[in-house]
Amino acid sequence: MPTEIPMNSNLKPSDVSLAQQQQADHVGKRKERDQGKTICEDMEVGKSNSQCGMKHSKPNDALEYKDDLIPISTLFAKPHKAQVKISGSGKYLAWLSRGRSVDDPLDDNGVMNIFCKDLETSQIKQLTFAKERDACSHFIFNADETEILFLQEIRRGSESYHLFALEIVPFFDETEVEEKKEPNPRNLIKDPRMTCGIGFVGGVQLWTSVKSPREVYVSTAEIGPFSLFWHVSRINIDTKQCVLVQQNVMSSSASRWQFILKTGIALLCSWFDPPTVPLQWFPDDEMQFRGCIQIDLVNLGICFCARGRKEQQFKTLHSCTFENSNMDLIGSSGGAGTARMDFSRSSSEADTVDIHLCALTGKLASDTTTYDRFCVTTGEHISRLAGNNEKSDITGFVINRKTNQPQFVRYDSGKQTTEVFSGQGRGESNHTQPDEDVFLVDDLEHIGNYFAQSMAYSIISCTSKNDVWVIYAEADRGQQKCEGSPGGYFLFNRYSKGATSTAQTTQDSSPQIERKIELMFPSRPELKGHLLGEMKPLRVTVSDGEEILCYLSEPADEEHVNPPLIMMIHGGPQARDTWGFNPLVQLLCNRGFRVMQVNYRGSTGFGARFIQIGMDGAFCKLLQQDITDVATYVINEGLCAKNRLAIIGGSFGGYSALHGLTFQPDLYKCCVAICPLTAVGAADEQSKKSFSGSPLIKKYWQRVFGENVSYNKKFAMDASPLYNTDNIRNMASVAIYHGVDDPRAPIGHSRKFVEKLKERNIKGEFVSFSGEGHGISKEENRLFMYHRIEKFLCGQFELSIRCGDDDRWVNNTASVEWTNCAGGN
Repeated sequence: MPTEIPMNSNLKPSDVSLAQQQQADHVGKRKERDQGKTICEDMEVGKSNSQCGMKHSKPNDALEYKDDLIPISTLFAKPHKAQVKISGSGKYLAWLSRGRSVDDPLDDNGVMNIFCKDLETSQIKQLTFAKERDACSHFIFNADETEILFLQEIRRGSESYHLFALEIVPFFDETEVEEKKEPNPRNLIKDPRMTCGIGFVGGVQLWTSVKSPREVYVSTAEIGPFSLFWHVSRINIDTKQCVLVQQNVMSSSASRWQFILKTGIALLCSWFDPPTVPLQWFPDDEMQFRGCIQIDLVNLGICFCARGRKEQQFKTLHSCTFENSNMDLIGSSGGAGTARMDFSRSSSEADTVDIHLCALTGKLASDTTTYDRFCVTTGEHISRLAGNNEKSDITGFVINRKTNQPQFVRYDSGKQTTEVFSGQGRGESNHTQPDEDVFLVDDLEHIGNYFAQSMAYSIISCTSKNDVWVIYAEADRGQQKCEGSPGGYFLFNRYSKGATSTAQTTQDSSPQIERKIELMFPSRPELKGHLLGEMKPLRVTVSDGEEILCYLSEPADEEHVNPPLIMMIHGGPQARDTWGFNPLVQLLCNRGFRVMQVNYRGSTGFGARFIQIGMDGAFCKLLQQDITDVATYVINEGLCAKNRLAIIGGSFGGYSALHGLTFQPDLYKCCVAICPLTAVGAADEQSKKSFSGSPLIKKYWQRVFGENVSYNKKFAMDASPLYNTDNIRNMASVAIYHGVDDPRAPIGHSRKFVEKLKERNIKGEFVSFSGEGHGISKEENRLFMYHRIEKFLCGQFELSIRCGDDDRWVNNTASVEWTNCAGGN
């Protein structure tokens, strides 16, 4: 379909995306490109271009190969740069990038390592040399910028982490003549049974302090069922000495049994208040952990608690029931939570705390999340500082590094936006300069004009002086500003070269500011020149009148008439889809599919009410009906013929994909499920293994499933695809991919489902990946999996695939446990 150029007075012709520039002449080249089509009847994995015959006759189950399609490795190889951060002083820039081996500098094994650049000398050094798996999941600079501290999974897919430290200075020491050998980052966690920093849910809990730069504070817990109930430990970076500074009530067997006993009493006696346990901690500027989010295991009620500067006991400042809570605060994956508590400075006379909270009912009622101020001493609510947006929760904050207070808030009702946090009602200045808010507004206007309407941006890192920011900007397609990549990291300098602060003024009191934005790294430069599909926000009204935000993506060319459509369902269910570059969406568009992503009820980011109507049994009913209604919509609107529809999803999205094929058998031709649940509630025999047996996660899922599915096996079986495979049409096909070590949805879910398919001789395939967890992370495994998905889906709809990438996934750990579908050998 034609591409619309954004109408913006500040948009120059050179700012138009590469996809738009190439659109006009691309169609004209179609006949020339079609001459490159080849047909390959040999479906063995590992065949190269030279092994795919150019003149084979096409058997019934053969796939058509084309050389002008985007390679799998170009879309799904790990990005060249990620997590770019600037140090507080502005001396260093660090990021994750595809690393090189010390033994073989030409070797690129697809593993992400830490790199660092000295911005004064422009030297770039590789700091880690991981070979088998990515060096880290999250990293920060320590307070004196001599070390990088990073969290690394103990084992791929385990979702348990250790904290490592790595010196920066020796890498840039020019006095060292001898070439540096492979470094050995120091594991600061001595106990192998301990995990830290990131859990199954919640935010990252890792802190440093300028007052004690050789120490780091991190949440710690013993690996096992109670690992979400964190302590806080202070670790000396030099000696590795670990001191417990904040103890959880579940810290010992005795206190644990006491907690369980009180919880049991609360279950039996409605008048007895259930005990609560801390789930996340928050420090003040003296690194006293005076704030926490506590939760009970009876009703899953959430309490936002704080204690005074000289007090030991926590008091509840705000609480909400599970029904009225917003899971965006807690997050459905490690590090995803947006909850925060910011205390007034210790030098301030008033003892206050600002909390990102949810309150669907009561005097603080707001459908979407808000940022509110409380008096810690009295517990009184003082003012509302931000939020209460009509369509979006606060999806994130940008923090002023010097004050450790928010300076921007983010929203996302279709595309991400950033707004200045003015701090009205704070009672103290949020910034070092009184006119800083005015400058920040001008900054956002400058940035917004630079990226125009074609890109969404996030400010992800700032210096302590707040004079240099790292910005990540992204679009759905390649952008001129990113040198053809759909996204890139930019350095934003706020001040003119000679200025010392934003307060520097001329005689007429006008600030002397020369703002400058420059591209540092395109995130995926290999996509330059490739035509990508356009993603458009689309609101669909479903059968009960609820409005659902979806994203419709179209093939970039006009070759495909009435293309098939893939319903792509996100996981969670407390998660969401967002606008921007998505490699799977672009793979499908490039192969000739339309793609529809669905933010069904229960998705986060749209307020507590929208989550609430997707819970308590709607997991298996109304939520799935949203997906069915959107699928019906695309057929009725002529976006897809009835027999040209498929569904794909991972985790809970995998359950939804199987649910759709099982309970709406006439709607979908085939489905793909990645690490799916196949049985739920009382019918799930694998539940004791899920999430390491965490009682908190178990209780959460009981509330999601609802009482009937959680405790009545018949209801649960009726909602489980595993026990309803007889509904699947004989002509349907199913492909399932699963990590052997999945801690969330054990692989037994998939294996049992596949056995049922075999009994009915349903077409499909099942591939397992050793050494993988909930999601496939090793690059060779990712490439191999998406190659199989490509072959499976294109085989179902007689679309072309690309041949010749096989050497990129030769070291995969996959086992094709079952396949009997076209193109599945």
